[in-house]
Formats: sequence, C-alpha cells, structure tokens
Amino acid sequence: MEISNNQSYYINPNTRQLTSNVKNTVIKDREAFNGSMQNLLNPVEDLVQVLKTPIKLAERSSLNRQGNSVDIASGSRIAVNDGYILTVKPQGVEVSGGDNPYDTQAYLKAQKMADSLATLLRNACGNMHTVAYSQEEYARWNEGVSDVMGYLGIDASKDFTVNGMKYSRNGNGWYESQADSEAKSAYEMLKANNRTYTYADERTRNQIAYISNYYLENTTESLKAAWQKTLEETGVNPFPQGFSSTLSQLAMEQDFATGGNDDIFGSDLESSIAAVKKIIERLENPLGAVTEKNAEFMEDEKTFYTALLNNLA
Repeated sequence: MEISNNQSYYINPNTRQLTSNVKNTVIKDREAFNGSMQNLLNPVEDLVQVLKTPIKLAERSSLNRQGNSVDIASGSRIAVNDGYILTVKPQGVEVSGGDNPYDTQAYLKAQKMADSLATLLRNACGNMHTVAYSQEEYARWNEGVSDVMGYLGIDASKDFTVNGMKYSRNGNGWYESQADSEAKSAYEMLKANNRTYTYADERTRNQIAYISNYYLENTTESLKAAWQKTLEETGVNPFPQGFSSTLSQLAMEQDFATGGNDDIFGSDLESSIAAVKKIIERLENPLGAVTEKNAEFMEDEKTFYTALLNNLA
C-alpha cells in the first residue's frame, strides 16, 4: 500500500489505528471508551508520595547469618566505608561521619548505599513497587544493595531476606523481591488469559466488545450474531493488547485507499463474507516477515475467522 507523503495522519482512538479521515477520530461511545481503553494505561508510581510515606521498619534489629536474613529497625546504625555511618529512619537513610570530608568518592559510595538501602526498605514494606525507572538506575541500585548487604553481614550472592521480604536475583542478575516476582508471574498469566475470550477479565471483555462494535456498527445482524457466536466457540480474542490485528490492518489500508472509509465489512452479507475471506487470505499470505510471537497470534486469528466464515454460511 502506498501512502502519499502529503496525506494527513490521525489516530483513530476507537481502534488504536491510523486513519486518513479526521471524522474517524470521534469517540463513538465515550462511556465504553473510558471504561475499556483509557484504563489500560499503566499509572506511574507517585515517587513524591512514596518518599513522604514513612517506611514500615522492623520492631527490633536482628541478624540471622544461617538464614541469611536481617531485620532493620528505626535507629539502626550501619558502619560502612571510610568511617561513614548509615542511620535508618522512617523517613529514609542518613549518611554521617567520614574520615576525610574532602574524599568525594568515598562520600558518594556511602550515599549510594544509603539511597539503595532506603529504596530496598521501602520496597520490602510495600511502600515502593518500582525500584528504578531505567536500566541504568536499576544497575546502580543493584550495586548499592550488594555493597550495603555486605556491611550488614548478609551474603548477597544468594537469596536473602530483609524485614521479612525475600530477595533473589532475576534473569538479568538484578535483585527482585518475592512479591515483585509473584506479581510479574500473575501479570504474565493475566496477559496470557487476556489473549483469549474464554479467560479474559471483565476489562478485556469490555475492550473486545468496544472494538468489535466499532467494526460491526454498520453491518448486518447476521454478522453480529455470528461474531459473538465465534467469540464464544473459539475462545479467541481478536484484539489482544500488544498485537496488531489483521482486521485492523486491512481496515487501515482501505481507509487510506478510499480517503477515510474503514468500514471493511459493508452493509450486506455478501460483502461481509468477502471481507472475512480477505482476512483469511492475508493471514495465509502475510506481506512481510512474521515474528514467532505474531505467528502464534495469527494462528489464533485464522481459527477465529475460519469459524466466523463457517457461521456465516
């Protein structure tokens, strides 16, 4: 498909695709849109609120070398490099002392350990869920945790526990709390389930219904009924997050070819059947290379549209 360089581009929020017609950018059902689209955005952790929230520390400090665990209470003082002392408080970890006030590198090392320990404690008690906002930050935090654990008598080369929270190295070699690991596993399971219609949560089902209604708005009742029947029979979600559906791609191509018409199914049964056959043909003959991840989804799509075609016959 060729698109002229002077063609105007817009985002169609109803389908999350490009459109050549600004009229297609009108939200067709604001209530459904707000309920199924905007809430898919991941909120950024409020770091200011995190720093203002007191850290929930242990009632008393203790060290269990055999169990490689430590409890850190308010007022704990940790002697680190070059005479510096880290003092743990509900507001954070303070740096004091130092043998040489002109040794900037020594102070920066102590401060990095203080910052990493404060973040670790906030993470351990549940105040903070994101320990860093970039790989560089994560690497610095990781190094600071490793250093300060050594001064506490904890072997950070293996699993360790701080204030009841277990930490392990993840696949990147970075420390990750047990709670974070479990949350990631649950999220991966949720993503897998939300690729289906059968196991999708309510939010995903609302999203499927919203996007489906956009494409089926002007089509026949026969197609609408067959579409719902196919969702239930196949269990396939034709619009999962992170994938570009073949229907959306073909609708976008038609949009630009016609100057704004992305109504791919038409208003009669014959045009609907022709559109479904076109989708299946594109799935069997993709325009370019397909990744392993997308190939798996395309097999799901083929299952869905083949069943849809049979339900329309």
